[in-house]
Amino acid sequence: MIRRRDGENWVLISQSDHAALSGELAPHVGGMTFAKLEETAIHACALHDAGWPLHDESPTLNLDRNPLDVFETPRELGLSIWEKSAEIAAEENPYAGLLVSLHSLHLSALPMPVPERFENSQMRQRFENNKFQHKQIELQENLRRELGMQTDIPLTLGLASSGTDPREDQLLFDFRWLQTLDQISLAVCCTHSPFDRAMVYARPGRRMTELHLARSGNDLLVSPWPFEQRELSCTIAGRVVPNQPWESTELFRQAYNHAPVEQIEVRIRESG
Repeated sequence: MIRRRDGENWVLISQSDHAALSGELAPHVGGMTFAKLEETAIHACALHDAGWPLHDESPTLNLDRNPLDVFETPRELGLSIWEKSAEIAAEENPYAGLLVSLHSLHLSALPMPVPERFENSQMRQRFENNKFQHKQIELQENLRRELGMQTDIPLTLGLASSGTDPREDQLLFDFRWLQTLDQISLAVCCTHSPFDRAMVYARPGRRMTELHLARSGNDLLVSPWPFEQRELSCTIAGRVVPNQPWESTELFRQAYNHAPVEQIEVRIRESG
């Protein structure tokens, strides 16, 4: 769930809708400098948050009793969602499943809070995180075998170094674009862009290129421009609820389920 401020209200955007926007943007990648994405990679972009209905169909509150935002996701909840996302994608297509599992694995590798003193809850959380990572690595090995990809090469979080093999370079290219389109979609959906840059490969096997991201109102400015069209327009749908602390999760869910839907028109265009 993305919690976007709109005056005295919140516009709540589901992660599924955010991921669908990533999938809508993916076919437009390409141009004189940037290579296009293949269909399976485009499909993975649209599926990268496929497990989020586990939360968004029954959304929760944060500690301040506001709707829980994606960037406030407790690790335990995140692990169940990331596992489900990889599972759904792998059932639909092994290569899409590999990409989404890699995305989930990299999310699980983000820093966890360091306790000031020994706490059983923290130790349990780290144990569950490690268990999740081992399960994703096992899934990725199985998907690699199904795809005829190597399983006996050095990997860091499931990825080989650039230049190892053409198929590994293609996987790196596709994975970085999945992450970047995720970031671009979040940058237009959130109140303010959480990112000011993203790293991609213009083509498999090439050096990485840095894209600069900046919000101007509802517009997102991107440089250098990585898409075929000179400008992209899209509509984001979100449910409108009052910006207030909620007395209970039950009352919030009732309001959310009956909330009016707002359509937000946004543009993604070249900086300058």
